[in-house]
Amino acid sequence: MANLNFNRISKVLTDQEMQDVEQQLDNCLQTLSFLTELDKKEKQSLRLINVKLHHFIQETLSVMNYVELPLPPHVGADEIAKDLALYEQLQQLIIKVEQLLKRLKDSAALAGSEAYSQSSLVYHLLGALADSSLPGYASAHERLKACFKTYGRSSHGAEE
Repeated sequence: MANLNFNRISKVLTDQEMQDVEQQLDNCLQTLSFLTELDKKEKQSLRLINVKLHHFIQETLSVMNYVELPLPPHVGADEIAKDLALYEQLQQLIIKVEQLLKRLKDSAALAGSEAYSQSSLVYHLLGALADSSLPGYASAHERLKACFKTYGRSSHGAEE
């Protein structure tokens, strides 16, 4: 297990870096403007494909190359092939986005935990210094004490 007791992340994005990342994400959303959202009922009604169904779709396309079928205009090999190709492309993007999202969430959790751990250290050090009656530390400790009593002892993994 990694040692989580030292500062593993020491970075703040510059305003330009933040703008660049947001612009790149906006560009992705614009490029993928055809993406849709489904409500729970719509999603439950869909047949989600797996490896076997993927093979079935490929075989269907193969058969449609040599069998003439009376199909409505919106159904055809071209449309099936486009849908399958898009499915495959989106699956590739999903993997990358999920990896990015995991790293974003893990890094945010680590950065927040490091900020809290270091703040807790400062709080406890101020408490020890205030207890030793050294001037100037008691007021700073009291200021943090109110926050620490309210927020400092929440359970691990809790998000406020």
